[in-house]
Amino acid sequence: MDSVTSDIVFKLVFGDERSKEMLIHLLNSVIVGAKENPIVEVTIRKTELTPEYVGGKEVRLDVVAEASDKRIINVEIQRKKKENFIKRSLFHWSELYFQQLPKGGDFIDLHQTVCINILEENLFKGEHFWRTYHMREDETHELLADDEEIHFLELRKMKKFDKDSPVTWWLEFIKNPHSEAVKQIGEFEPVIREAVKMFDIVTSDPQMRELIRMREDGLHDYNSDINSAKREGIEQGITRGKQETAISMLKDGMSVSSISKYTGLSSKEIEALGFGN
Repeated sequence: MDSVTSDIVFKLVFGDERSKEMLIHLLNSVIVGAKENPIVEVTIRKTELTPEYVGGKEVRLDVVAEASDKRIINVEIQRKKKENFIKRSLFHWSELYFQQLPKGGDFIDLHQTVCINILEENLFKGEHFWRTYHMREDETHELLADDEEIHFLELRKMKKFDKDSPVTWWLEFIKNPHSEAVKQIGEFEPVIREAVKMFDIVTSDPQMRELIRMREDGLHDYNSDINSAKREGIEQGITRGKQETAISMLKDGMSVSSISKYTGLSSKEIEALGFGN
């Protein structure tokens, strides 16, 4: 295990009560306005979204923190590029925002909700590794409200850390905690050294390693099943296309032998379609 890009490793490293200083440092390096209004304390919250909004299934986020000023922040690692990931991020944001308002509550009780997505595979075009989104007026770019803030950080596009940019320190750490770059950063930033120690604690524990292995095996099996289903679906689609073409040819009076030649279907497969010649 040489990176923190596994969701379970990320959660074990940053979601532990011992990691609060590290998590706060990471959040303050990303969130807009953190220099003027830094997070000073966080409570690590449960990471389940309500099942009734996810087709009856429970969705677990990676790390969800509530700041002392009531800001809600979700940090999520994504290893593989997923279809509709942007919509998924918007959904996670809206659900966390919604959950702040208890039944009979007042809208004034809704606080800024931030989603930070750290991506191992590229999602956007261009070389810019960090994208931040808010709700703004199209022409004047006037901010409607700072309640919504969504970040996308693409690891592969971040080529080299910047000594004046703490977010790049964390991305280097997430990519490889034992890289030469992280060693250099650790020489001037103690919190990164502590993060490396936490990573080593998590990944050296036999029970944790087994948990990580089981998670990785589960993902491999899932991806294999998905790919197999895709291949099967493609093959079925090709077969259906050939069958539809054969039916049209039969209706036009073409011989079975000619249809077989052009579609690749056997005579028996063509005759089984239920059309005489």
